[in-house]
Amino acid sequence: MLKPFADARTIYQVIEPALRAPSVGNAQPWSFRIVADDRVELRAGPGDADGGAAGPGRWELLLYSPAPGPWAREYTISCGAALLNMRLAIRALGYDPVVTLVPFPAADPGLLASVEVAAGRTHRPVALDQELYGAIRQRHTDRWPFSGVAVRPGILVEMERAAAREQGWLRVLHGSFARTWLKVAAGADAVIAAAGDGARDAGRRLPGGEEAAARALSYDTLLGQFRAELARWTDDSAAGRGIPGPLLGPHPARRRAPARDFRLGEAGHEQVYGKQAGPGAGLSDAAGASEAGAGEAGGTRPGGARRARFERHPQLMMLFTDRDEPIDWLRAGQALQRALLTAASLSVSASFLTQPLELADLAFQYAPVDGQASRLLGSAHRRLPSLRRAADASERTSSSPVERRGYVRRRLLGATPWLEVPQMVIRVGYPAGAAGKPVLGTPRAEPEIIDARAEPARRLARPAAGGTGDPAGTLPSPG
Repeated sequence: MLKPFADARTIYQVIEPALRAPSVGNAQPWSFRIVADDRVELRAGPGDADGGAAGPGRWELLLYSPAPGPWAREYTISCGAALLNMRLAIRALGYDPVVTLVPFPAADPGLLASVEVAAGRTHRPVALDQELYGAIRQRHTDRWPFSGVAVRPGILVEMERAAAREQGWLRVLHGSFARTWLKVAAGADAVIAAAGDGARDAGRRLPGGEEAAARALSYDTLLGQFRAELARWTDDSAAGRGIPGPLLGPHPARRRAPARDFRLGEAGHEQVYGKQAGPGAGLSDAAGASEAGAGEAGGTRPGGARRARFERHPQLMMLFTDRDEPIDWLRAGQALQRALLTAASLSVSASFLTQPLELADLAFQYAPVDGQASRLLGSAHRRLPSLRRAADASERTSSSPVERRGYVRRRLLGATPWLEVPQMVIRVGYPAGAAGKPVLGTPRAEPEIIDARAEPARRLARPAAGGTGDPAGTLPSPG
């Protein structure tokens, strides 16, 4: 009988690549359970007993609510990306993975996927699998300016084809759609930055799918909690989770730049390249930047944070799925990761610009049944008028909370020819050089790997260096 998970070394050979998947806020919201010598389960995050700062062990309770908040959806997408890496690692060892997505949605909502290694045959991985597997180490989220050189259309097509293999539909946002998304994203940043402090409500976090508890909290309170939780993932935590400050990227030198405001609108934005910025300052500076200087950081903010000119014409791509259920989020994660690995193998970098999608989800987390998202968005109405119009339209078109939620996200760009549900937005481009960039890579916490074959089940420790083949920091060798 084939026993690919016979010992800790071989287990880590398969799981170590999964840990290198992108995850929202570097939260790493996954855990693994070895249930047989040839089968592993991908589960929704470590348990509360591990004391995660943002409670990742609770988000699986929201997975099957009619209208979960942004964390459940984005964490599931992150787990889908980890699943794709694990599949590639199994193929690199010469085996075929058999994957079942969301096997028991009602009985075990924390179980996202079961992966069994097909016994009885081995073979060398095909060239494409080897190429993507080799790109796992190369891929990273690049939040710095890209060069002014447009990514070749052939590469964008290859990324679209890669996503389609996993039932995800990746499309380029051209012209007005790209400009609209930059405007809406900037408005979403402003809404999140202006939210109140949700720390005082930390003890009242939303339990899974309980409408009464949801209505007991105002939308402003939920928005404050969302902001506080986002702040927890963007500090210099020593726990191996979260995005360290140097990896957040520089402050943009102009408004509506293709960069997320992870600093949540902190004070000190008045200094641009050593000049005092009046209304519109930075826009004119950036508009006059040459392509050669598009990636150069210029000046510093008070406190030492750098500011930089981002590319004038960012290339954005939006990932869609047919529906908006947890199984679709897992497919979106696999499609996203296959596209990102394809890009990395072709020397193309990517970052994420998804905050408007998160606000849309947050509104429906508060009002999952009656759909009064347009009333509950509060200050977001003034910042995101398209979101309000979409929410109003969704109330007229569907009685399903799931369909209304998807419709709102679909209408963030206004009228489009696409009927599928948007899940992620990425910015792609060629890196502009290493000057001023920090060392790439994000800190990784030790994964939770439970060996359920033992009685009682026990947590598996990483093999010691110099022991029976230390897998730490290594990936299995293809072929």
